[in-house]
Amino acid sequence: MTKITPRAHPRTTYQAPIRYALLNSEEFSTAHTSDFSYEGLCCEVPHKIEPDADVCIVMQNYTPGNAGLEAYHSYVARIRWINLLSKNGSERYATGAQIVARSHDILSTEEQIPKIECDLCGCLESMHRVNQTVKGVYLCRRCLRHFSKIPPGKIRQCVERFLVGNVV
Repeated sequence: MTKITPRAHPRTTYQAPIRYALLNSEEFSTAHTSDFSYEGLCCEVPHKIEPDADVCIVMQNYTPGNAGLEAYHSYVARIRWINLLSKNGSERYATGAQIVARSHDILSTEEQIPKIECDLCGCLESMHRVNQTVKGVYLCRRCLRHFSKIPPGKIRQCVERFLVGNVV
């Protein structure tokens, strides 16, 4: 029997029109959302997008000050999964995406994405290229790879304490 991992944040059913494009592309397509949570969203798109692709999502019904997806004008999201849907003979895809950046402006290029500093090496990276650990520490992909190789034990605890001390 497989163990089902509960979601960190509840999903809310929400249908809204969106436009989306691969990051650094100006070719937007129309689609609509199915549901969302704080960390991600599901939408129906007409074209297949490969997992791990970064997309810019622009809300058509942007309403600053409201709660929900329409509170921000655009999102940068990383595609995590995709399922083929057949509706009335047309192919559409249910696409799950993890939100990596939110903005009241349209984040359509890499340069517009907010930057954040790695807490270990200090390099400045795009927000979607930095990973947040459980304790609120931000690590670039390179540092996270090295950190993940440290076996559980005293040395790992010391490194974690050092990193958390840099954040607090």
